Amino acid sequence: MRKVFLYVVFSILVLSPVGAASTYIAVEVPELQNAAVLPTDLYGSNEASLLLGQGHKLSIYSDGTVLPLLDGISGRVTAIAAGDINGDFRNELVVATDSGGALYFFAERNALWERHGQTQYLWDTITRLEIHDFDSDGWGDLLVLTEKGQVHVLLSSEGTLVPFWKSDPAEVVVGVEILDLDQDGYPELIYALQSGYIGILTLDGQGFATLWENYPWGLVESLVVLPDQPSPEWLVVTSQKMLYGWRFRGGEITSSRLFEGSELGEHLFYFPGEGLLSLSSKTGVSLFQLQSSSVTEKWTVPGLYGKHAFFYQGAPYLQALDGTYFRIEQGNAAWRVFLHNKDVTESVPLIRHNEIFYYSLSDVAVLFGLMEVPENRWRYVVDHHEIILDPHENLVKFDNLVIPINNPVLEKDGLPYVSAEVFPLFGWRVELDTARQHVIFQQNWGWWL
Repeated sequence: MRKVFLYVVFSILVLSPVGAASTYIAVEVPELQNAAVLPTDLYGSNEASLLLGQGHKLSIYSDGTVLPLLDGISGRVTAIAAGDINGDFRNELVVATDSGGALYFFAERNALWERHGQTQYLWDTITRLEIHDFDSDGWGDLLVLTEKGQVHVLLSSEGTLVPFWKSDPAEVVVGVEILDLDQDGYPELIYALQSGYIGILTLDGQGFATLWENYPWGLVESLVVLPDQPSPEWLVVTSQKMLYGWRFRGGEITSSRLFEGSELGEHLFYFPGEGLLSLSSKTGVSLFQLQSSSVTEKWTVPGLYGKHAFFYQGAPYLQALDGTYFRIEQGNAAWRVFLHNKDVTESVPLIRHNEIFYYSLSDVAVLFGLMEVPENRWRYVVDHHEIILDPHENLVKFDNLVIPINNPVLEKDGLPYVSAEVFPLFGWRVELDTARQHVIFQQNWGWWL
Protein backbone atom coordinates (compact mmCIF):
# COMPACT_ATOMS: atom_id res chain seq x y z
CA MET A 1 0.00 0.00 0.00
CA ARG A 2 1.35 3.42 -0.93
CA LYS A 3 1.17 6.28 1.49
CA VAL A 4 -0.82 9.26 0.36
CA PHE A 5 0.44 12.67 1.42
CA LEU A 6 -1.95 15.57 1.79
CA TYR A 7 0.04 18.80 1.72
CA VAL A 8 -1.80 21.71 3.31
CA VAL A 9 -0.97 25.42 3.47
CA PHE A 10 -3.27 27.56 5.61
CA SER A 11 -4.74 31.03 5.33
CA ILE A 12 -5.28 32.36 8.86
CA LEU A 13 -8.66 34.12 8.76
CA VAL A 14 -11.37 35.27 11.10
CA LEU A 15 -14.08 32.60 10.88
CA SER A 16 -17.49 32.43 12.52
CA PRO A 17 -19.27 29.35 13.80
CA VAL A 18 -22.44 28.49 11.91
CA GLY A 19 -25.43 29.73 13.86
CA ALA A 20 -25.07 33.48 14.12
CA ALA A 21 -28.33 34.69 12.57
CA SER A 22 -31.96 33.91 13.29
CA THR A 23 -33.80 31.79 10.71
CA TYR A 24 -36.73 29.41 10.28
CA ILE A 25 -36.28 25.68 10.02
CA ALA A 26 -38.39 22.58 9.42
CA VAL A 27 -38.54 20.07 12.26
CA GLU A 28 -39.81 16.59 11.42
CA VAL A 29 -42.76 15.32 13.49
CA PRO A 30 -42.56 11.51 13.08
CA GLU A 31 -45.73 10.89 15.13
CA LEU A 32 -47.79 12.37 12.28
CA GLN A 33 -46.23 10.28 9.51
CA ASN A 34 -48.77 9.49 6.73
CA ALA A 35 -51.66 10.69 8.90
CA ALA A 36 -54.91 12.40 8.04
CA VAL A 37 -54.74 15.26 10.57
CA LEU A 38 -57.52 17.37 12.07
CA PRO A 39 -56.77 20.17 14.58
CA THR A 40 -59.81 20.17 16.88
CA ASP A 41 -61.12 20.70 20.39
CA LEU A 42 -62.82 17.33 20.40
CA TYR A 43 -64.22 17.42 23.94
CA GLY A 44 -65.02 21.13 24.16
CA SER A 45 -62.36 21.74 26.80
CA ASN A 46 -60.89 24.83 25.09
CA GLU A 47 -57.70 22.85 24.54
CA ALA A 48 -56.96 22.07 20.91
CA SER A 49 -55.26 18.81 19.97
CA LEU A 50 -54.57 16.92 16.76
CA LEU A 51 -56.83 14.07 15.73
CA LEU A 52 -54.84 11.54 13.68
CA GLY A 53 -56.08 8.95 11.26
CA GLN A 54 -53.31 6.46 10.47
CA GLY A 55 -54.13 3.22 8.73
CA HIS A 56 -57.14 1.68 10.50
CA LYS A 57 -56.72 3.74 13.67
CA LEU A 58 -57.69 7.06 15.19
CA SER A 59 -55.61 8.67 17.91
CA ILE A 60 -55.08 12.03 19.60
CA TYR A 61 -51.74 13.82 19.53
CA SER A 62 -51.19 16.37 22.30
CA ASP A 63 -48.00 17.70 23.89
CA GLY A 64 -45.88 15.14 22.06
CA THR A 65 -47.97 12.17 23.23
CA VAL A 66 -50.14 9.93 21.05
CA LEU A 67 -53.23 8.48 22.78
CA PRO A 68 -55.31 5.75 21.07
CA LEU A 69 -58.94 6.55 20.36
CA LEU A 70 -60.34 4.02 17.85
CA ASP A 71 -59.05 0.91 16.11
CA GLY A 72 -60.28 -1.60 13.56
CA ILE A 73 -61.74 0.89 11.07
CA SER A 74 -62.39 -0.78 7.73
CA GLY A 75 -60.03 0.70 5.15
CA ARG A 76 -57.29 3.31 5.44
CA VAL A 77 -58.40 6.59 6.99
CA THR A 78 -58.13 9.46 4.49
CA ALA A 79 -60.06 12.30 6.18
CA ILE A 80 -61.75 13.16 9.49
CA ALA A 81 -64.37 15.67 10.63
CA ALA A 82 -65.66 16.49 14.10
CA GLY A 83 -68.92 18.28 14.83
CA ASP A 84 -72.48 18.04 16.06
CA ILE A 85 -74.45 15.99 13.53
CA ASN A 86 -77.32 14.66 15.68
CA GLY A 87 -78.13 17.88 17.55
CA ASP A 88 -77.05 16.77 21.04
CA PHE A 89 -74.54 19.63 21.43
CA ARG A 90 -71.61 17.21 21.48
CA ASN A 91 -69.05 16.37 18.83
CA GLU A 92 -69.48 13.30 16.69
CA LEU A 93 -66.81 11.94 14.35
CA VAL A 94 -67.10 11.34 10.63
CA VAL A 95 -64.29 9.18 9.25
CA ALA A 96 -63.60 8.62 5.55
CA THR A 97 -61.59 5.69 4.24
CA ASP A 98 -60.24 4.52 0.89
CA SER A 99 -62.59 1.54 0.99
CA GLY A 100 -65.10 2.71 -1.61
CA GLY A 101 -65.00 6.27 -0.31
CA ALA A 102 -66.81 5.06 2.81
CA LEU A 103 -68.11 7.44 5.47
CA TYR A 104 -68.32 6.04 9.00
CA PHE A 105 -69.99 7.80 11.93
CA PHE A 106 -68.96 7.58 15.58
CA ALA A 107 -70.46 8.98 18.78
CA GLU A 108 -69.06 8.97 22.30
CA ARG A 109 -70.97 6.86 24.81
CA ASN A 110 -69.67 6.31 28.35
CA ALA A 111 -66.19 7.57 27.40
CA LEU A 112 -66.02 5.16 24.45
CA TRP A 113 -66.38 5.98 20.77
CA GLU A 114 -68.89 3.68 19.06
CA ARG A 115 -70.22 3.31 15.55
CA HIS A 116 -73.70 4.64 14.86
CA GLY A 117 -75.81 5.28 11.80
CA GLN A 118 -75.43 3.76 8.36
CA THR A 119 -72.19 3.70 6.40
CA GLN A 120 -72.38 5.81 3.25
CA TYR A 121 -70.27 5.48 0.10
CA LEU A 122 -69.19 8.11 -2.42
CA TRP A 123 -67.01 5.73 -4.50
CA ASP A 124 -64.03 8.05 -4.61
CA THR A 125 -61.23 8.57 -2.11
CA ILE A 126 -62.18 11.45 0.20
CA THR A 127 -59.43 13.96 1.00
CA ARG A 128 -61.32 16.53 3.08
CA LEU A 129 -64.33 16.56 5.41
CA GLU A 130 -65.98 19.45 7.26
CA ILE A 131 -69.17 19.79 9.26
CA HIS A 132 -71.26 22.96 8.80
CA ASP A 133 -74.88 23.89 9.41
CA PHE A 134 -75.97 25.23 6.02
CA ASP A 135 -79.67 25.55 6.90
CA SER A 136 -79.08 26.68 10.52
CA ASP A 137 -81.39 24.01 11.95
CA GLY A 138 -78.99 22.79 14.64
CA TRP A 139 -78.09 19.60 12.77
CA GLY A 140 -74.62 19.44 11.26
CA ASP A 141 -74.29 19.03 7.50
CA LEU A 142 -71.28 17.54 5.71
CA LEU A 143 -68.93 19.05 3.14
CA VAL A 144 -66.81 16.54 1.20
CA LEU A 145 -63.95 16.96 -1.26
CA THR A 146 -62.74 13.89 -3.17
CA GLU A 147 -59.42 12.95 -4.71
CA LYS A 148 -60.78 13.55 -8.21
CA GLY A 149 -61.72 17.10 -7.26
CA GLN A 150 -65.48 16.77 -6.77
CA VAL A 151 -67.41 18.46 -3.96
CA HIS A 152 -70.41 16.85 -2.25
CA VAL A 153 -72.76 18.41 0.28
CA LEU A 154 -74.79 16.05 2.46
CA LEU A 155 -77.60 17.74 4.38
CA SER A 156 -78.64 16.43 7.77
CA SER A 157 -82.28 15.46 8.17
CA GLU A 158 -82.77 14.76 11.88
CA GLY A 159 -79.33 13.21 12.09
CA THR A 160 -79.41 11.33 8.79
CA LEU A 161 -77.15 12.72 6.07
CA VAL A 162 -78.72 12.76 2.61
CA PRO A 163 -77.12 13.88 -0.70
CA PHE A 164 -78.00 17.52 -1.37
CA TRP A 165 -75.58 18.93 -3.98
CA LYS A 166 -72.46 17.95 -5.88
CA SER A 167 -70.19 19.73 -8.32
CA ASP A 168 -69.94 18.89 -11.99
CA PRO A 169 -67.94 15.63 -12.24
CA ALA A 170 -66.40 16.90 -15.49
CA GLU A 171 -64.72 19.79 -13.62
CA VAL A 172 -61.89 19.71 -11.05
CA VAL A 173 -62.53 21.70 -7.88
CA VAL A 174 -59.20 23.08 -6.62
CA GLY A 175 -60.62 24.88 -3.58
CA VAL A 176 -63.80 25.02 -1.53
CA GLU A 177 -64.47 27.19 1.52
CA ILE A 178 -67.44 27.99 3.73
CA LEU A 179 -68.00 31.60 4.78
CA ASP A 180 -70.99 33.56 6.07
CA LEU A 181 -70.53 36.50 3.72
CA ASP A 182 -73.48 38.64 4.79
CA GLN A 183 -73.33 37.40 8.39
CA ASP A 184 -76.99 36.38 8.43
CA GLY A 185 -76.31 33.03 10.13
CA TYR A 186 -76.48 31.02 6.89
CA PRO A 187 -73.04 30.17 5.49
CA GLU A 188 -72.29 30.36 1.78
CA LEU A 189 -70.23 27.86 -0.20
CA ILE A 190 -67.37 29.30 -2.27
CA TYR A 191 -65.69 27.01 -4.77
CA ALA A 192 -63.10 27.41 -7.52
CA LEU A 193 -62.69 25.26 -10.61
CA GLN A 194 -59.28 24.57 -12.07
CA SER A 195 -60.61 25.58 -15.51
CA GLY A 196 -60.88 29.21 -14.39
CA TYR A 197 -64.12 29.79 -12.52
CA ILE A 198 -65.11 30.84 -9.02
CA GLY A 199 -68.67 30.75 -7.74
CA ILE A 200 -70.68 31.28 -4.57
CA LEU A 201 -73.71 29.18 -3.65
CA THR A 202 -76.31 30.13 -1.08
CA LEU A 203 -79.19 28.10 0.30
CA ASP A 204 -82.42 29.10 -1.39
CA GLY A 205 -85.50 27.10 -0.47
CA GLN A 206 -84.83 23.44 -1.18
CA GLY A 207 -81.54 23.86 -2.99
CA PHE A 208 -78.43 25.91 -3.66
CA ALA A 209 -78.64 29.00 -5.86
CA THR A 210 -75.72 30.82 -7.48
CA LEU A 211 -75.21 34.08 -5.65
CA TRP A 212 -72.18 35.25 -7.64
CA GLU A 213 -69.62 33.99 -10.13
CA ASN A 214 -66.45 35.19 -11.81
CA TYR A 215 -63.95 34.05 -14.44
CA PRO A 216 -60.40 35.10 -13.50
CA TRP A 217 -57.63 35.03 -16.11
CA GLY A 218 -55.87 31.66 -16.27
CA LEU A 219 -56.30 28.34 -14.53
CA VAL A 220 -57.10 28.61 -10.83
CA GLU A 221 -54.43 27.20 -8.49
CA SER A 222 -55.61 28.21 -5.01
CA LEU A 223 -58.63 29.55 -3.13
CA VAL A 224 -58.37 31.00 0.38
CA VAL A 225 -60.74 32.96 2.60
CA LEU A 226 -59.89 35.69 5.11
CA PRO A 227 -62.57 35.50 7.81
CA ASP A 228 -60.83 37.65 10.42
CA GLN A 229 -61.99 40.99 8.99
CA PRO A 230 -65.07 43.16 9.50
CA SER A 231 -65.93 42.34 5.91
CA PRO A 232 -64.83 38.76 5.07
CA GLU A 233 -62.74 38.37 1.92
CA TRP A 234 -61.88 35.56 -0.47
CA LEU A 235 -58.91 35.25 -2.83
CA VAL A 236 -57.86 33.15 -5.78
CA VAL A 237 -54.45 32.88 -7.41
CA THR A 238 -54.25 31.74 -11.01
CA SER A 239 -51.62 30.04 -13.16
CA GLN A 240 -50.77 33.53 -14.44
CA LYS A 241 -49.82 34.36 -10.84
CA MET A 242 -52.53 36.96 -10.64
CA LEU A 243 -54.14 37.39 -7.24
CA TYR A 244 -57.82 38.36 -7.22
CA GLY A 245 -59.76 39.36 -4.13
CA TRP A 246 -63.43 40.08 -3.42
CA ARG A 247 -65.59 40.92 -0.44
CA PHE A 248 -69.24 41.42 0.43
CA ARG A 249 -69.85 45.02 1.42
CA GLY A 250 -72.91 47.23 1.48
CA GLY A 251 -75.16 44.48 0.18
CA GLU A 252 -73.03 43.69 -2.88
CA ILE A 253 -69.83 41.89 -3.86
CA THR A 254 -66.97 44.14 -4.93
CA SER A 255 -63.38 43.65 -6.06
CA SER A 256 -60.89 44.16 -3.21
CA ARG A 257 -57.49 43.23 -4.67
CA LEU A 258 -55.92 42.61 -8.05
CA PHE A 259 -52.16 42.30 -8.50
CA GLU A 260 -49.43 39.97 -9.73
CA GLY A 261 -48.07 37.62 -7.07
CA SER A 262 -45.18 35.90 -8.83
CA GLU A 263 -43.71 34.93 -5.43
CA LEU A 264 -46.71 32.77 -4.54
CA GLY A 265 -46.62 28.99 -4.87
CA GLU A 266 -49.08 26.44 -6.16
CA HIS A 267 -50.85 25.95 -2.81
CA LEU A 268 -51.89 28.71 -0.41
CA PHE A 269 -53.28 28.66 3.12
CA TYR A 270 -54.38 31.64 5.20
CA PHE A 271 -53.78 31.58 8.94
CA PRO A 272 -55.57 34.42 10.81
CA GLY A 273 -53.14 36.67 12.58
CA GLU A 274 -50.17 35.07 10.84
CA GLY A 275 -50.42 35.56 7.09
CA LEU A 276 -50.52 33.71 3.80
CA LEU A 277 -48.59 30.42 3.75
CA SER A 278 -47.26 29.51 0.33
CA LEU A 279 -46.10 26.05 -0.78
CA SER A 280 -43.96 26.30 -3.90
CA SER A 281 -42.15 23.53 -5.74
CA LYS A 282 -39.54 26.14 -6.77
CA THR A 283 -38.85 28.17 -3.63
CA GLY A 284 -40.13 26.00 -0.75
CA VAL A 285 -42.49 27.08 2.02
CA SER A 286 -42.90 30.79 2.76
CA LEU A 287 -45.06 33.02 4.92
CA PHE A 288 -46.25 36.28 3.38
CA GLN A 289 -47.91 39.34 4.81
CA LEU A 290 -50.77 40.33 2.56
CA GLN A 291 -50.80 43.96 1.45
CA SER A 292 -53.41 45.82 -0.61
CA SER A 293 -51.41 45.48 -3.83
CA SER A 294 -48.55 43.10 -3.01
CA VAL A 295 -47.26 40.46 -0.63
CA THR A 296 -44.21 40.81 1.65
CA GLU A 297 -42.18 37.78 2.62
CA LYS A 298 -41.81 37.27 6.38
CA TRP A 299 -39.73 34.08 6.18
CA THR A 300 -38.98 31.16 3.92
CA VAL A 301 -37.69 27.59 4.27
CA PRO A 302 -36.23 26.44 0.93
CA GLY A 303 -36.23 22.88 -0.31
CA LEU A 304 -39.55 21.88 1.24
CA TYR A 305 -42.81 21.27 -0.62
CA GLY A 306 -46.22 19.74 -0.06
CA LYS A 307 -49.93 20.18 -0.72
CA HIS A 308 -51.43 20.25 2.77
CA ALA A 309 -50.80 22.56 5.73
CA PHE A 310 -52.45 23.59 8.99
CA PHE A 311 -51.73 25.80 12.00
CA TYR A 312 -51.43 24.39 15.50
CA GLN A 313 -50.17 25.86 18.79
CA GLY A 314 -48.54 28.86 17.19
CA ALA A 315 -46.73 27.05 14.37
CA PRO A 316 -47.45 26.02 10.77
CA TYR A 317 -47.36 22.31 9.98
CA LEU A 318 -47.17 20.88 6.50
CA GLN A 319 -47.12 17.46 4.92
CA ALA A 320 -44.46 16.77 2.30
CA LEU A 321 -45.29 14.71 -0.77
CA ASP A 322 -43.80 11.56 0.82
CA GLY A 323 -46.21 11.79 3.79
CA THR A 324 -43.69 13.28 6.25
CA TYR A 325 -44.96 16.11 8.44
CA PHE A 326 -42.84 19.09 9.44
CA ARG A 327 -43.34 21.87 11.96
CA ILE A 328 -41.93 25.24 10.95
CA GLU A 329 -40.32 27.09 13.82
CA GLN A 330 -37.79 29.81 14.46
CA GLY A 331 -34.33 28.40 14.94
CA ASN A 332 -30.92 29.74 15.82
CA ALA A 333 -29.36 28.93 12.43
CA ALA A 334 -27.28 26.12 13.99
CA TRP A 335 -26.73 23.34 11.45
CA ARG A 336 -26.53 19.68 12.45
CA VAL A 337 -24.05 17.26 10.89
CA PHE A 338 -24.90 13.65 10.00
CA LEU A 339 -22.83 10.68 8.90
CA HIS A 340 -25.50 8.96 6.82
CA ASN A 341 -28.33 8.86 9.40
CA LYS A 342 -26.17 9.26 12.51
CA ASP A 343 -26.01 12.66 14.20
CA VAL A 344 -22.31 13.55 14.59
CA THR A 345 -22.72 17.30 15.17
CA GLU A 346 -20.62 17.29 18.33
CA SER A 347 -17.75 15.53 16.54
CA VAL A 348 -17.40 17.87 13.55
CA PRO A 349 -16.79 21.59 14.11
CA LEU A 350 -18.48 23.54 11.32
CA ILE A 351 -17.70 27.12 10.32
CA ARG A 352 -18.70 29.45 7.51
CA HIS A 353 -16.46 31.74 5.48
CA ASN A 354 -17.64 33.82 2.51
CA GLU A 355 -20.99 31.97 2.66
CA ILE A 356 -19.22 28.59 2.23
CA PHE A 357 -19.18 25.82 4.82
CA TYR A 358 -15.80 24.57 6.01
CA TYR A 359 -15.26 21.35 7.97
CA SER A 360 -12.53 20.30 10.40
CA LEU A 361 -10.43 17.92 8.27
CA SER A 362 -8.88 16.12 11.24
CA ASP A 363 -12.27 15.38 12.81
CA VAL A 364 -13.91 14.34 9.57
CA ALA A 365 -11.00 12.00 8.81
CA VAL A 366 -11.70 10.14 12.06
CA LEU A 367 -15.34 9.66 11.02
CA PHE A 368 -14.30 8.42 7.59
CA GLY A 369 -11.85 5.92 9.10
CA LEU A 370 -8.91 7.34 7.18
CA MET A 371 -5.37 6.39 8.21
CA GLU A 372 -3.39 9.34 9.50
CA VAL A 373 0.35 9.33 8.82
CA PRO A 374 1.98 9.51 12.27
CA GLU A 375 4.61 12.08 11.40
CA ASN A 376 2.06 14.55 9.98
CA ARG A 377 -1.50 14.77 11.27
CA TRP A 378 -2.67 16.23 7.93
CA ARG A 379 -1.39 13.43 5.72
CA TYR A 380 -3.69 10.48 5.10
CA VAL A 381 -3.66 7.10 3.42
CA VAL A 382 -6.65 6.59 1.17
CA ASP A 383 -6.65 3.02 -0.10
CA HIS A 384 -4.14 2.74 -2.96
CA HIS A 385 -4.67 6.18 -4.49
CA GLU A 386 -2.38 9.17 -4.29
CA ILE A 387 -3.90 12.54 -3.47
CA ILE A 388 -1.80 15.70 -3.32
CA LEU A 389 -3.22 19.13 -2.63
CA ASP A 390 -1.21 22.01 -3.99
CA PRO A 391 -2.77 25.17 -2.53
CA HIS A 392 -0.20 27.43 -4.22
CA GLU A 393 -1.64 26.54 -7.62
CA ASN A 394 -5.12 25.62 -6.34
CA LEU A 395 -4.68 22.15 -7.79
CA VAL A 396 -5.29 18.60 -6.63
CA LYS A 397 -3.37 15.70 -8.14
CA PHE A 398 -5.27 12.45 -8.03
CA ASP A 399 -3.33 9.54 -9.54
CA ASN A 400 -1.61 12.03 -11.88
CA LEU A 401 -4.96 13.57 -12.79
CA VAL A 402 -4.82 17.31 -12.14
CA ILE A 403 -8.01 18.78 -10.66
CA PRO A 404 -8.40 22.51 -9.93
CA ILE A 405 -9.92 23.54 -6.60
CA ASN A 406 -11.90 26.71 -6.02
CA ASN A 407 -11.69 27.21 -2.26
CA PRO A 408 -8.53 27.54 -0.15
CA VAL A 409 -7.71 25.43 2.88
CA LEU A 410 -8.24 27.50 6.04
CA GLU A 411 -6.89 27.37 9.57
CA LYS A 412 -8.73 27.88 12.85
CA ASP A 413 -7.21 27.14 16.27
CA GLY A 414 -4.33 25.41 14.54
CA LEU A 415 -6.55 22.95 12.68
CA PRO A 416 -7.22 22.68 8.95
CA TYR A 417 -10.72 23.34 7.60
CA VAL A 418 -11.69 22.37 4.05
CA SER A 419 -14.74 22.94 1.89
CA ALA A 420 -17.01 20.18 0.57
CA GLU A 421 -15.21 20.01 -2.79
CA VAL A 422 -12.31 18.11 -1.16
CA PHE A 423 -14.30 15.16 0.24
CA PRO A 424 -15.13 13.35 -3.04
CA LEU A 425 -11.38 12.68 -3.28
CA PHE A 426 -11.73 10.59 -0.13
CA GLY A 427 -14.81 8.78 -1.45
CA TRP A 428 -17.43 10.93 0.27
CA ARG A 429 -19.87 13.65 -0.71
CA VAL A 430 -21.63 16.38 1.25
CA GLU A 431 -25.38 16.96 0.93
CA LEU A 432 -27.11 20.06 2.36
CA ASP A 433 -30.72 19.82 3.50
CA THR A 434 -31.50 23.52 3.74
CA ALA A 435 -35.06 23.00 4.99
CA ARG A 436 -33.90 21.18 8.11
CA GLN A 437 -30.39 22.71 8.23
CA HIS A 438 -28.69 19.35 8.04
CA VAL A 439 -25.23 18.64 6.64
CA ILE A 440 -25.11 15.00 5.56
CA PHE A 441 -21.94 13.04 4.72
CA GLN A 442 -22.72 10.20 2.30
CA GLN A 443 -20.20 7.64 1.09
CA ASN A 444 -19.70 7.30 -2.66
CA TRP A 445 -19.64 3.52 -2.84
CA GLY A 446 -17.38 2.32 -5.62
CA TRP A 447 -16.07 5.82 -6.30
CA TRP A 448 -12.64 4.47 -7.22
CA LEU A 449 -13.89 2.09 -9.91
